[in-house]
Amino acid sequence: MVIKFNGERAFKDLESLAVDIGTRPSGSDREKDAAKWVASQFEALGLTTEIQEFEVTTGRVVSQSLRVIEPYEDEVRCEMMPLYGSTGLERMKGELIHIDSLDEEHLNPGVAGKVILTPGRSKDAKKTYKLLSRWKPLALIFIESSPRVLAKNLWGSLIVKDRYGEFPTLRISYLDGLKLLESQASKVHVVAEAEVIKVKSQNVIGELKGTERPDEIVVIGGHYDTVLEVPGAGDNAGGTAITIELARVFLEKGTKRTMRFVAWGAEELGLLGSRDYATKLREASEAAKKEDENEDQTELDRTLLCVNLDVQGGYIGTNVSNVLGTSDLKSAVKLLSKETGIVFTVNEGVFSTDSTPLSAVGVPSVSFSRNTPPNQFMHSVEDDLKWLNHRALQTQGAFVEEFLTRYVANAAAFPFEKTIPEKQKKDIEDYFKRSMRKPP
Repeated sequence: MVIKFNGERAFKDLESLAVDIGTRPSGSDREKDAAKWVASQFEALGLTTEIQEFEVTTGRVVSQSLRVIEPYEDEVRCEMMPLYGSTGLERMKGELIHIDSLDEEHLNPGVAGKVILTPGRSKDAKKTYKLLSRWKPLALIFIESSPRVLAKNLWGSLIVKDRYGEFPTLRISYLDGLKLLESQASKVHVVAEAEVIKVKSQNVIGELKGTERPDEIVVIGGHYDTVLEVPGAGDNAGGTAITIELARVFLEKGTKRTMRFVAWGAEELGLLGSRDYATKLREASEAAKKEDENEDQTELDRTLLCVNLDVQGGYIGTNVSNVLGTSDLKSAVKLLSKETGIVFTVNEGVFSTDSTPLSAVGVPSVSFSRNTPPNQFMHSVEDDLKWLNHRALQTQGAFVEEFLTRYVANAAAFPFEKTIPEKQKKDIEDYFKRSMRKPP
């Protein structure tokens, strides 16, 4: 087994994204800067490179604050979720009440006009938001689940806002939540003002044409965007860096089948880049088959597999793979793990990542990730380089290189059936329903 993947080189690409460019919020100018940088890497390798734009709705925080006013006065550090709605620029004063979760048992007329402090979401998001829409609390404050984690920078959901109304929402740390409860804070001022805007995001595609079976396509990628104001080192500069290094590797090694390397945009807004890509594949295929019912060589027909890299580089941790496809695909990952000695936990089922939209339109997928304790810092300012190491990139990159070499680059015939089993189809459908996201 000759491995050409270079973890140290990949780590330099990770640094370029997470440090030199820094935060890359979906749809922002910084995300565009990152897209141009990725495209420049693909072009330097000689890949056929394309930037595919798509429209997204995103949010910008204008003003945010949380201040206790009774029985004492104190400022509390917070992060707004801008797509859930705004209070306006004026402070909203309200009684602070604590509930264990947003399950229906806790949502009654007693929350009307109050500021809800809670550590937990609910088992049924749709039922929760229907009840919140009825009782109209003044604002929501989510407490982070771990004592070590700062308030996370998450978007919220425009779908929730449009369907159920505005729910101004802040996040605070576990320790700040504990202090509010122990000090019996009873009244607060809340400011949560955001601007909602339509902008362009983009996927960056670099294609390496196959030498013998160029019509057979395998998509390999990871998202490069972040949530607001975070470095996004592990999530997911690491996955993007592995993608770029794999492109370098197979440019040198060659491949019988076409490898399409993709840096996905706007993943953090709800897998929007991969969903746009998958939707266009499906729509083009349906249009072609409508004209000719015997058409079986659409681009979707010829896309045989998606390999996804999301959350990568954690030094201390374990390797995880999620498979959507036949048992042969899952077995191939498990057998390669046994043979190489690179231990992977291999799961079957839906993972909230960019491979899922492709599997929703019938493309089997394998998603590789690194399970590490600092993953609790994802989506916060603490997702930075100090938790990561080139050796972790080397481990994952070498494994994925060998997987692609055997089953994509060198295989005499493509070894995996292009099928999504019925149970997995139902799981994918349920995933999009639960998350209130439109499937591709």
